[in-house]
Amino acid sequence: MEENTIEDKVLTCRTCQKEFPWSKQEQRYYEKKGFKKQPQKCSDCRDKANKLRNENMFYIHCGLCKKDAAMIAPPPKDRVAICEDCYKKSVQEYQKNKPSEKPTEATTKA
Repeated sequence: MEENTIEDKVLTCRTCQKEFPWSKQEQRYYEKKGFKKQPQKCSDCRDKANKLRNENMFYIHCGLCKKDAAMIAPPPKDRVAICEDCYKKSVQEYQKNKPSEKPTEATTKA
């Protein structure tokens, strides 16, 4: 990054999907430290993640209900993370709507 090409940017947090500013000063700090990537999380999500990491937990922002939650495993990178309540609701919904398993003709003759 050259001095004259640095401008304030607006980035999107990969956790909560909210936009957050990345100032010229922060960009210079990243450059000075040798960081190659721009920040992926807003300061709120970064703070929450750092606090939970000390407890061997991972911060997520539920993709369904939009509430903050914690997981004991790292959140999936290839799909949306959901909280425990939403997971339980989806399991109940699946079980309620699952087609009934009626015996087939082949299993009744055996």
